[in-house]
Parts: sequence; C-alpha cells; structure tokens
Amino acid sequence: MNVIDAIRTRRAVRLFTEQPVPDEIIQTILDAGRRSQSSKNTQPWQFIGIRERATLTALSKMGDYAGHLAGAAFAVVLVGKEDTRSIAFDVGQAAALMQIAAWEQGIGACIASIYRPDEAKQLLGIPAEMSAYYALSFGYPSPEHQPAKLGGRKALDDVVRWEKWD
Repeated sequence: MNVIDAIRTRRAVRLFTEQPVPDEIIQTILDAGRRSQSSKNTQPWQFIGIRERATLTALSKMGDYAGHLAGAAFAVVLVGKEDTRSIAFDVGQAAALMQIAAWEQGIGACIASIYRPDEAKQLLGIPAEMSAYYALSFGYPSPEHQPAKLGGRKALDDVVRWEKWD
C-alpha cells in the first residue's frame, strides 16, 4: 500500500478481534511515531505501550469515548512534557504516523482522549511534570466493525483558501 492509499482508505477502528499483534509490527508502529518530525527536533514524546487487559480496561474508563481501548490488542499512551508549547502538534504528528504505519500492516487504530490525565498518570507511573492526554488503540479490525463510508470528508475547495481568507 502506498502512502496516499493508506491516507485515503484509513478510518478509525474501534472494534477489534482478539488476535494479538506480532511484536515486530508493534515495533514498526512505535518506530513510525519515533521518526515523526517535531518542533526544533525536540522529540518531546515518550510512548507507553500497553498490552495488559486490566490496564487497557482501566484506561478505557478515563475518557468518555475511550471504550475502544478495552478491546484493543495493545494501546500506546502518548506522553509529553507539560511545559512544551508545541506538544499537542508534535504528539499529534507522531500519533498520525503510528496510525498510518499500522494501517499499512492491516492494523486498525483509533485515538482516545484521556479526560482524567492525573488518574492515567498515577495508573502508569508517569511523572507529574509530564502530560498524558491521549492514547491510541490498535488491533486487527473485527468483522463487525463498520467503518465510515469512504469519502465522508468536506470537498478540498471547502477547506482550502489561497493567499488570504477571502
């Protein structure tokens, strides 16, 4: 699959099979995030990979729409420095590359917002000065998974302006 096809066909997957993801594929996904660009090459992220079902279930209860974490083969909690101004953008880029790398391997993914980051930090032993606002669930898509229809996006002309706003 080429990059454009991966971007065009990837959809959020929230329902997974119980099939484990091989370690080599997990490493490939994590390495894609590690290779992401960042502001001034600060690489302000750390990734916590989670496969333990009890931890996945606990995390799934820390966000209103994070239930998919409980059924994932594994998840990655995206950790960054609280005082890094560009952390949301940099971590977002790492998350996007991990999801595209996963999709190329036939692995679905979905982002989850952690609404109770202090609880997540305590659960995972994350230092106080670090942030933990997002996690990604990963796994093989379940046959019952119903992806959004292809297309489903605004037209390019509806979101792109040239030279200035008007």
